Amino acid sequence: MGLLDQTENASDPMPIDPNDKSRLFQTVSRSPSSSRNYLKTLLPIVGLVIISGIAYFYFTIPGIGDSFRPQTELDLGVRYHLLEKHGRVATDITFYKCDGFSWALADVEKRPDIPSPVLQLGTYVVKAVPNGANSWDFTSRPLEAGDRPAPCSEF
Repeated sequence: MGLLDQTENASDPMPIDPNDKSRLFQTVSRSPSSSRNYLKTLLPIVGLVIISGIAYFYFTIPGIGDSFRPQTELDLGVRYHLLEKHGRVATDITFYKCDGFSWALADVEKRPDIPSPVLQLGTYVVKAVPNGANSWDFTSRPLEAGDRPAPCSEF
């Protein structure tokens, strides 16, 4: 005998009493606390989701010495400062958040066609101190080969 074969003495299922069905729906409709029970279950879950979102946001804010993505004005200001003051085109800039200022490590294009030793250096350190809304005071210096200062270090 296989799994799908029917037994010879199989009986029909018991008939459903219509009164049983109506009692089930009467019980649910008479229970006003069912919506409160849903709220009691869902509110703690919603609260945990909100608290975990706030905690995630708080712990991902960059601290002092952490790299961050700058405002467009700060990025363009550093690029313009390097181009105007040193005559160098910035290729890659990494910004670090410091206490009261931003610190940037900027890679610039090397100029092997010009024999000046300063133009052979490929990295600059830039300090940007805020000076009002969307304006900064920049100071910079080239880094010697192999010199890697810690982020937020003074010049």
